[in-house]
Amino acid sequence: MLFEEGVNYFFFKGSPDSVIRIDSSIQSFYDFPIKKIPKLPSLFSDPSLAPRFLYDIRWNRRNYPSKEINIPDYISKSNQSNPKPEIFTKKSYQYQIGGLISGKHFLERTTRNQMISTRYLSLRDIVNPNYNENEVLEEIDKLYFKKGDKNTLSKLVKILYAGKPSEERDIIANLFAHEPTFANFLRNQIFHIEILPLIHGIFLQEILAKMDERFIKHSLPTLSAPVRRVIEKSVSKNKFSSILNSPSMEPPQGESLVEKIEALIFSRFSRSIYYEEGNYISYRIPKQGNDDYIQSFVGTNTNRFNFVTTITQPSNQAEQTSIRDSETFIEFFSQSGNHLFFRILDWIDIIRFDTIIHLREFESIEYYRLPPGLIITIPYYATSKYTIGCGITKSRKSFEFLLLGFAY
Repeated sequence: MLFEEGVNYFFFKGSPDSVIRIDSSIQSFYDFPIKKIPKLPSLFSDPSLAPRFLYDIRWNRRNYPSKEINIPDYISKSNQSNPKPEIFTKKSYQYQIGGLISGKHFLERTTRNQMISTRYLSLRDIVNPNYNENEVLEEIDKLYFKKGDKNTLSKLVKILYAGKPSEERDIIANLFAHEPTFANFLRNQIFHIEILPLIHGIFLQEILAKMDERFIKHSLPTLSAPVRRVIEKSVSKNKFSSILNSPSMEPPQGESLVEKIEALIFSRFSRSIYYEEGNYISYRIPKQGNDDYIQSFVGTNTNRFNFVTTITQPSNQAEQTSIRDSETFIEFFSQSGNHLFFRILDWIDIIRFDTIIHLREFESIEYYRLPPGLIITIPYYATSKYTIGCGITKSRKSFEFLLLGFAY
């Protein structure tokens, strides 16, 4: 399923072949500053996550309003003197009480580049090859994009036309790596149907010929004037007259004219690209021969912490058992100083942590493309209320988790 409604998060499992289209608005359930909450794009072409407590979402003609964070019961450790964690399932959750390790221990330090794989729309692929820079800018000015998106698109044209066609990939990769505004636009917003008038040549005949005329008629009132003109030019006068005279019918989800055209633009014109998005320190269990990268830590007592994960498959065990669920993708490793450590158990495309410092402040961290065995960290704030999070694995399985037991 491309869109998934979780307990505390929404999951968007987009891919190059399956673009997700949503409507959203920022509606924080708590008193978080609105300026700190980023707007969501309308199109998702790669795996993405969104907290339910920050947004109202509309997908497939259904509304998903913002809601409070759902927190499971806190459970005290039965044997406080036992340094090993207690692991069991209860209802729809798996509990890990206490970290995997405490006291002095050693980890191998690694530095990872944050490499992201995505797709973008090459302007050189779609605009009239006979146009010069000024003519392209004139066409962009006619588009029904928001003013900020139109400015971004115009700046992109100026940057690309300043270089050689062979340099485009390097230019785009640098924009993704160092310019968040460009990155968001190139990854998602540029595939919006309003880009259609900029595309040179006619390529919609196949969609319009096969599509139910009643579905096309249903979409026409929602189209901007430039997009409607492109639709009209893509069919004969008799065909367009037939569409106008047909009854209107609301299409099934994913079958509307707008969704079909956006999917076609993405599949036909998008290019894949890898770019670097900074780097970060991570860790692994040490192996012999890597002494130069070994770092020592003193783990504190973590018996007060509950690390609770959602069970992704129905459990046949009793309500509370000592058997570890087979669909666990992350575990709480330790706390040392001002950091919390978590170990990854499967290939993960994206994972997000939201630390609720108090109900007027939160801090978010996301990691991408993580291998099993990697140990990642997030900041530890002793006065926080709790940390919640979620992720999507490489095999497109979703999961959620919470860390309870902060001394607030």
